[in-house]
Amino acid sequence: MNASETLEYTARSQNPTEREFPLRMDFYWQAIAVYALALIGYALVRGTFWDGSITLTLQDPIVIVLGALVLGSCVWSLANWFMRRSIIVGETYLRFANRFRTRTFHQNDIDIISIGKQKMLKVRGAHKVVKIRLCSRRRLLRVRPSLYDREQELVQALIVLKRRLSVNSPSNN
Repeated sequence: MNASETLEYTARSQNPTEREFPLRMDFYWQAIAVYALALIGYALVRGTFWDGSITLTLQDPIVIVLGALVLGSCVWSLANWFMRRSIIVGETYLRFANRFRTRTFHQNDIDIISIGKQKMLKVRGAHKVVKIRLCSRRRLLRVRPSLYDREQELVQALIVLKRRLSVNSPSNN
């Protein structure tokens, strides 16, 4: 983090009315670990032991596919870590931020916030998707709360923002 990023982060964290929800990264590291263990396990099973040494076949198609999955997961994980994506919910706005850009949608830009129904079985999070209709955009913004840290707090912050929308503009249902 350089000096301007530090100033921006401290300025963001000093505002008590806004809450930041960074992208959850644990899934990527779990995928890397599972793929790497599968690769090691398969390589050990398919390898040959001869006089205390092991010979691995790197031209086996399954080893190549598992290696590509490990490498792809590492690249994707590093790219997401580098982008540092997050959602910031303020009192009257919703901000999508990454390392290079922030998009802020104020209360008057948001038409409707629709929060998905709760699942019967809680497999991964209570809410599947939050749909946000903007006045200036035809397509909906879709946010999956389970992809962000503190999922329940994010959903509660979006519910509060949704209630403020319905109070301030009675034409929205």
